[in-house]
Amino acid sequence: MSEPDKNGFHLDSMALGGPVSILFLMFSIALFQMKNNLPYFNLILWVVFPLIAYIIAFLVNLISQNMSCHTIDTGKAAIGGIPVIISMLIGIGISSISYCRIPVASVFAPLFIGESMDIVKNNSNATINNIKNSSKKCCTPKITLETVERNYPIVQGLDYGFYIMFSILFGFVMGNSVATIC
Repeated sequence: MSEPDKNGFHLDSMALGGPVSILFLMFSIALFQMKNNLPYFNLILWVVFPLIAYIIAFLVNLISQNMSCHTIDTGKAAIGGIPVIISMLIGIGISSISYCRIPVASVFAPLFIGESMDIVKNNSNATINNIKNSSKKCCTPKITLETVERNYPIVQGLDYGFYIMFSILFGFVMGNSVATIC
């Protein structure tokens, strides 16, 4: 935690990183909505996203330094942006594992499909139309993660965005604490 400045203003790295992480959640949702139209989707996800996060972290670190220390050290601000890149790449890597996306998809998919279901990794015979028109009321229908993400790209954006959001927040807190040492 940083010290309050002469006006009593208190900078907190969580308060600074929160809006940035929510911004990247929205970026993730938008990116996955356009996934089929982007020829270099993986390049954007794995390279451009972390670079944009680094630039934003660098700029926020400069502002934070100016407000906390009343000086600017671009070297510290640049070093403070590195944890954001590393943590974001880790977050994208974790979200690339389908087993890690299943819990997030299980929460958000019913909002778009309109019915609760078990999302599974293995191939299933169920399709989204069969789930909506199912006359069986005894069991929760099963559907694959692949089917949900293919038919509702916003769910895949939320799956990735969830991990990206928390990884950026983690990296931002670490990096900002390094950047604002007066």
